[in-house]
Amino acid sequence: MSNLRERPVAPAGPKLGAGNSTADRAIDILLLFSEERPVWSAAELAAHFAMPRSTAYRYINSLRSYALIADDKSGSYRLGPRIFPLARVAKTTTSILSVSAAELHRLNDLYGEAVSLYQRVGDQIISLEHLESHHPVRITYPRAQMLPWPATASAKVLLAFADRADQEAIFRLIEPVRYTSRTITSRKALLKVLAKIRHDGYAFSDEECEEGVRAVAAPIFVRSEAPFNVTLSGLTFRLKDERIPEIAAAVRSTAANISAAIAATDY
Repeated sequence: MSNLRERPVAPAGPKLGAGNSTADRAIDILLLFSEERPVWSAAELAAHFAMPRSTAYRYINSLRSYALIADDKSGSYRLGPRIFPLARVAKTTTSILSVSAAELHRLNDLYGEAVSLYQRVGDQIISLEHLESHHPVRITYPRAQMLPWPATASAKVLLAFADRADQEAIFRLIEPVRYTSRTITSRKALLKVLAKIRHDGYAFSDEECEEGVRAVAAPIFVRSEAPFNVTLSGLTFRLKDERIPEIAAAVRSTAANISAAIAATDY
């Protein structure tokens, strides 16, 4: 739908989104629904935003088509069922970021290396938080990173602690990708590595996704599942072999502390 410019009606209601687009206006309508005012009629929405009722109906129908709002028994509208899974995702992300922040910063300060918080969503690994390295020579990662094959420490640890049914589903969806000469591309070999990760409680990636980069990751548990992990990554010349056991212990401790913090909250 193209942008619409409505003739103002006095007295004017609150201004809509600054972009004046269909999306801006639809969002403004959604934001009106609250605990204090959970139900709105088309006439009330039109009056509130000083727009013709026909225009209000266009936005309402668009939101209804996505189940973001639904018809109320009174003939008005309330928030629709599609809102609830979105709210759960928002609550999960907000909760994990708030309870993990102090621990992530502590680990970042302790080693001066990049520290990330990842979540597995289906077959994708998404970065929720990333703290940059303190060193002048460092790696830069995008905030949302999705990998098609488990070559990073974060991807391997999340796959290792997924339940068997999820593992099988993921293996059916993904294809081996050789990022470097060290990438494990055999499913049989990768399964052995995943078993070792479950035994050790952490994953180690040695230039398997990017040459010159090493990383250690440990799972964060929410009840009996491990949908998140904390990862410390850095350049190989700083993450030397003799330092890996100490770093792995620190990453595991960080993940365990975050898991304990989650268990202590209403997560």
